[in-house]
Amino acid sequence: MFESVKGILENYTEYEVREDSSLMGDLALSSFDMAAIVAEFEDKFSISVHDRDIINFVTVKDIINYLEEKTSSSN
Repeated sequence: MFESVKGILENYTEYEVREDSSLMGDLALSSFDMAAIVAEFEDKFSISVHDRDIINFVTVKDIINYLEEKTSSSN
């Protein structure tokens, strides 16, 4: 899952993506970037991400945990 998430995030940042990277701090992602990133996750994983969940995405690991939960619960 990390490699899939990393692959998407690398399109939006010039910084090294690690599991403990802060999205807005370490990776310097804007809220506009996050909206586009979430749309890519929705398409790639065939899920729907609620707006209220996005505020909980602080680190790359938060995204991984969320996606793992969403994709396992949809199977």
